[in-house]
Amino acid sequence: MPKRQYTQNELFVLRNHIPVEALIRQLGIPSKMSEGCFRFCCPVCRGFDTGVNPATNLARCFGCEKNYNTIDLVMLVKKSEFIHSVKFLKTCYEQKNNPATPPPSISQLPASQPISIGHILKTMVPALQNRIEIPSPTTKNQLTIEMLNERLQQIEHQVIHLTEKINAIKPNR
Repeated sequence: MPKRQYTQNELFVLRNHIPVEALIRQLGIPSKMSEGCFRFCCPVCRGFDTGVNPATNLARCFGCEKNYNTIDLVMLVKKSEFIHSVKFLKTCYEQKNNPATPPPSISQLPASQPISIGHILKTMVPALQNRIEIPSPTTKNQLTIEMLNERLQQIEHQVIHLTEKINAIKPNR
């Protein structure tokens, strides 16, 4: 049996910590916002009856009834094998987590630009830029600020989506 090139943990990170919506855009897959939902062109059936689930980090085509994780999408779009797709994603993840320039501070952002909660956390306490320790009854879990920021961005996206839905159903005054 050949030695595995990637650990289960590395593959888990690539599947779950690269936002599938951002990857779809990066791969150049046609996409749009429709009725408050992110839609993309399915790489198999070419339909737009699709969606993404930030909680599971999966993309789904309801037309051909297929779920796609980040590795699946790279394999399909780039027509590459598993190992080459994983290398591509690993490069994306490393670039995302080791940017050439640090993010601007809040004071450097234009006043009109919305600020994410994750960005505020990054600039508040220097210790947050490394690791946050969250004690639990049995173990100590370490979360990177990037992981927290990704999750907060997903929550913000869901809040915006729910707000749009509420505004669409409430009566006009």
